[in-house]
Amino acid sequence: MSHLLVSISHTLNQVEKAKAAKKCKVCCLKNVLNPPTATKRCLDCKESMCEACSSDHLLHKLNRDHKLFPVDQFDSDDYVTELRARQNTLCDHNNKDPVEIFCPVCKKFICVGCMVLEHQGHNCLRINIAADKRKEKLKFHVKPIEKKSLLFDQFKTAAEDQKASVEEGRKTAKSQVKKQLELIIQLASQRGDNLLEDIDAKSNAKLDTLNELIETATANQNRLDDVVDFSRKLINHGNDMDVLQMAPVCEQSVDSVQTIDIPTLPAAMTRLQLITKDMEECVTNINSCLGDVVPAASGRLVTSFKEELSKCPEEVISRLTTDANCDILISIFCKDKARNRINIYDNNFVLQDTIPNPRAAEKESFAGIAIDDDSHIVTRCQGSNEIIAFTKTGDQVRTFHSKSPHAVAVNSKGHYVVAGFNTLTVHHKDGKVLQTAPDPGGKYTKHIHCDVNDGAIVSDPASHHIRVYDSTLQLKYRYGTQGAGDGQVGRPCGTCCLDNGDIIVTDPGNYRLHLVSPDGEFKQILLSKEDGIRVPVDVVLNRFGQLVVGEERGGIKVFQL
Repeated sequence: MSHLLVSISHTLNQVEKAKAAKKCKVCCLKNVLNPPTATKRCLDCKESMCEACSSDHLLHKLNRDHKLFPVDQFDSDDYVTELRARQNTLCDHNNKDPVEIFCPVCKKFICVGCMVLEHQGHNCLRINIAADKRKEKLKFHVKPIEKKSLLFDQFKTAAEDQKASVEEGRKTAKSQVKKQLELIIQLASQRGDNLLEDIDAKSNAKLDTLNELIETATANQNRLDDVVDFSRKLINHGNDMDVLQMAPVCEQSVDSVQTIDIPTLPAAMTRLQLITKDMEECVTNINSCLGDVVPAASGRLVTSFKEELSKCPEEVISRLTTDANCDILISIFCKDKARNRINIYDNNFVLQDTIPNPRAAEKESFAGIAIDDDSHIVTRCQGSNEIIAFTKTGDQVRTFHSKSPHAVAVNSKGHYVVAGFNTLTVHHKDGKVLQTAPDPGGKYTKHIHCDVNDGAIVSDPASHHIRVYDSTLQLKYRYGTQGAGDGQVGRPCGTCCLDNGDIIVTDPGNYRLHLVSPDGEFKQILLSKEDGIRVPVDVVLNRFGQLVVGEERGGIKVFQL
């Protein structure tokens, strides 16, 4: 049996014996009639005493250092810790002398004599020193799990926000339906019932999905918390031998839960509203008059942050993305190429790291960014014709040639899709060219994003439109013309996609975001100047289903759709 099991068994027996001692042992020895209930126990004498006898006990010279513990605290961690600290464990070799040393090679607890005789050259350590070292190692392993657990909390908060939005949308949409029904009740009651059912079906389907995600997230978080809780108890309450013996098991548990992924919230918008037609149409088309349930047009600002940028020389945000941990990566461009960089913030906007321009000495333009399936940061250097991938700590992991790269994205296969000056090129991540097609050049730098079907969306600010290609790089359509009306944009830059294939397009010239159908039709203005948007240059959906908007002059705004 292991030291830990023996130790725990012995401790539990001591606790049970202490609980069983209901009456004052000293009063019983004095033959006191109806001896009083014990209130304290001497851990040195192993006897339970009443309040008066326990006070007298400490008055004796030999007992002044004795430890008295209140009876009502027998179930506390402090009592168990105190008992286990008083236990003596004997040497694994001779089973006679108390252990003082731990051998990391043989994983044995030994006395000094056996260390000299049996473990020469094994780098043995005193138990407390070995335990302290292992505690530090265990803390290092537990720390990322604690951070991941916090991400589950944030995920569940975002999911609850979406649920609240669904319920609010349900209430608003039903209210609109009922108002319409009051006007055309005799002709449209059946249509109204159908719409109410439609609202419930869409809302409940979304809520079912969110509840399942929350349930899964809670179950996975509980697994993480169990690992952290056991590890913390081992760190805080385990004796040295416990730590040394159980730390490998804890570390194995930590490694086993590292692979648990945080669920990704559905990106589709959750608020519903009723789109109505003119009332005079109701006689000929009741269904058209009542309208359809569609996502609402605007989102709620969750949080915002301002990246501090230099005005001279002028710095601007050029690209934006998020990774699986919801860290926010911001690409900053400056005409002074040495100042080009990527800043990495956690989702509380605390700066984690900065990746400087690796070609600053050559005065080449450095920008990006995308996240590949290895969680590496993919960037481009236009002047040196390079695609460069980095770790989050700034170490280069791969570099390959791609002609005049403006922007880079990563598709679901892990391939790098590069928008060049006048080409589109799909690379394997090792640099091999898999596919290429022409794409018109322009005055301004392009942006690129891969849609849900591995097609490419190329933003052309000079021509005031986006070009949407399928997965074979065949042009499907163009969206946008210059202007400020519906379907018109001013210098479109970043784009992203919802799960249903809808495209969100930045319109920095008009301070707004468009929502475009998968076939290229204008649907609505999603966010605008009235929502606090200022020169949006890039946009991305994080795994919590929130829309992160990057503004040219440093504003980062997170919206719940």
